[in-house]
Amino acid sequence: MESEGPKYEITELANKWLKGTITPEEKAYYEKWYGAFDDSETNFQYGKSQSAKQLGDKIYAVLYDRIQETKELGNKKHVLLRWTAIAASILFFLSFGAYFLVNKKEQLQIAHYKNDILPGHNQATLTLANGQKIILGKGLSGTLAQQGNTLIVINGKNTISYNAMDKKANVAISYNTLSTVVGEQSPYPLILADGTKVWLNAKSSITFPVAFTGKERMVKITGEAYFEVAHNSAHPFRVIVKNQTVEDIGTQFNINAYDDENVIKTTLLEGAVKVFVPTASTSARKDQVLLKPGEQAILNHDEFNVANADVEETMAWKKGYFRFNNENIQSIMRKLSRWYDIDVQYTGTISDEKYYATSSRYKSISEVLKMLEKTKGVHFKIEGRRVTVMQ
Repeated sequence: MESEGPKYEITELANKWLKGTITPEEKAYYEKWYGAFDDSETNFQYGKSQSAKQLGDKIYAVLYDRIQETKELGNKKHVLLRWTAIAASILFFLSFGAYFLVNKKEQLQIAHYKNDILPGHNQATLTLANGQKIILGKGLSGTLAQQGNTLIVINGKNTISYNAMDKKANVAISYNTLSTVVGEQSPYPLILADGTKVWLNAKSSITFPVAFTGKERMVKITGEAYFEVAHNSAHPFRVIVKNQTVEDIGTQFNINAYDDENVIKTTLLEGAVKVFVPTASTSARKDQVLLKPGEQAILNHDEFNVANADVEETMAWKKGYFRFNNENIQSIMRKLSRWYDIDVQYTGTISDEKYYATSSRYKSISEVLKMLEKTKGVHFKIEGRRVTVMQ
């Protein structure tokens, strides 16, 4: 969660910035706000002949659309307040006249690097029990395969589901794996045989039975996955990830467990989950925490800490954007490397200062890097698929 601190009027800070009277604390606050405002997404085409009113009309239209989007996302008060602050700041700049705004925008316009890298895409690979691989992308429909008594079906091009042909028939246990590589995320949710929905982020996988038998429903994951579990208290649903087990109690949750991260983060959105470290016996539990909605369990070397979660940051990948909240550049570059399929190198001394920024996952990497350069004193160089970070 973002820590509470002094509050400032954005238009007042903008005025101080222009006059050169802004204090270091005020500048840090303004940079944090500006980093969260992805101005490149407006994609305005400015011309010196445009009037302030014409520019204002364009900006108003974009702001109106963004505010309506935030309402659809849950009418979150602090999100609406952020867009209100953006509107106030833009109107402040408009008061200086169209010529100033045009030239200021030209200075801030995002310029592509000589070499650029396109973002990842929506695709996944389904590996059947016999080793057959099916590439999942947009446009598929109908029955993809049959696994024993179960049909694998693309429903309305929006989900892939496992449907039993005869629910009373004896089912031989077999396992499938849905996986994504670097630069991919699942194009639509996977619906397991029990109705549970699963989404995969980049470089992730889930291994699951084509039908659930017995008292437990067990799946294994790597990387990052979001679950909406079909709750059944008589048949608990458990997710095995590395040395941690997550058990649902009527739940929506996200698990982040990449190999290049030091901790495993389990974030609860709805319901409740038990998170525990099993011992040699799967029924025994070395350590256990019970999460409430909005909480996050952080497992580090078999020890749990529970903290309030930034749910917007956690779910950003599923909604199609990056949200960097108090993260250093190394953490940010790990996320970018999974989506853009890049090799990251560092030269010189890289500071541990923190970044606050939001950007679409569907921009080219140069746009994201330019945004980071505007926020802090960091620079980048792209050579092929290698990105060098410089202070």
